[in-house]
This record gives sequence, C-alpha cells and structure tokens, in this order.
Amino acid sequence: MGWNIVTGPRAGMWVASKINGSYQSGSEAIGLERYGTFTAGVLFEHWNGKSIVAHIAVTGRMTPAFVAAIFHYPFIVCGVAKVICPIPSDNTRSIKLASNMGFEKEAVLKDAAPTGDILLFTLPKHNCRFLGDTYRGKIRTPSASCT
Repeated sequence: MGWNIVTGPRAGMWVASKINGSYQSGSEAIGLERYGTFTAGVLFEHWNGKSIVAHIAVTGRMTPAFVAAIFHYPFIVCGVAKVICPIPSDNTRSIKLASNMGFEKEAVLKDAAPTGDILLFTLPKHNCRFLGDTYRGKIRTPSASCT
C-alpha cells in the first residue's frame, strides 16, 4: 500500500514550500506520504481557541484516512468552531479543492497577495461532513495536541 500519515515539522516544511510560506514553531502539520514522498499536507497555525488557520497543499492523491485526520485535528482535538483557509485569488485549483471540501468564501482581502487578493474560505464544524461515521473509523494516527 505505501500510504503513511505523519505529523510534525517535516510535514509542515513541505506544506510551507508548496504555498510559498514558512513553518513556524507552534504550528502543527499533518502530511500524507506515499513511499516516503509527500502527496498532501495541511499546516495549521494561529489557533485561538475558537478558530484555526489551515493551509492545504496537494500534489497527488489524498486518502479517506488523511481527509478524516485533517478535519479531526482542528474540530475534535483543538475544539475549534471554524477552520479558516486563506487562498490567493488566482489559485483556482485550491479554490476548487476548498469548495469541494465544504469551505465557503467568507471574506476578500483586497491586494493582500503578491498576485492579487486573498480569499478567506471558512468551514464551521457543523458543516463539516468529514466528522461523521463514514470517516471517523479511518483515523489510525494519533493527532498532536493544540497549544
């Protein structure tokens, strides 16, 4: 099979490299590897008890277990009510992915990205379809804690 869900700085640095960002101490990351190569990852930062910011990078496939893990962490482990996903307005693939996951555009930060606007997509816990029975049993990797 070859799929492995991992957490920690290595996953965070991979996501950061894909979003032209940086991995900071205090952030958490969940990555999906296939035979040692990342295919997807999420970098979580700015947890305030009520919400958390997520940056998602995907270069290949995602497994149902990975999808379950990336929503279990913010909503169950961290206990947030909302996940915020900032996306540059010209990143149509990420906009489509976020929309397909259930995120909705909530705000526009004009001229905040090098290439235009930053769109803030959000997903409240009560709208997350990945917390139900279909996905819950797929999580096999323990999640880190929120700090």
